[in-house]
Amino acid sequence: MIPVLRPLAVLGAVAALAALTACQPADAPLSRDFGNAVRQNMAVHIINPDPAYPPGALPVSSGRRTGLAVERYQTGATLPLAPEATTEEK
Repeated sequence: MIPVLRPLAVLGAVAALAALTACQPADAPLSRDFGNAVRQNMAVHIINPDPAYPPGALPVSSGRRTGLAVERYQTGATLPLAPEATTEEK
């Protein structure tokens, strides 16, 4: 392509893309499930500070084990993490 025509071709392509955006009406209704992925990601990543448990159920936790973990943390004697793999090793 001739060097002088390259900027004109780019300008023409940008103008054509800008013209295509005018084909979509600004007040077009969104689909019913618009934003579901964002809401799902928020639900997965935001921890509920006051979770609702079924009547009579208590959160599963061991005070003794938690206390030992805090003590190890404070003394700098934490346990090493167990490595995890994404595939099963044979």
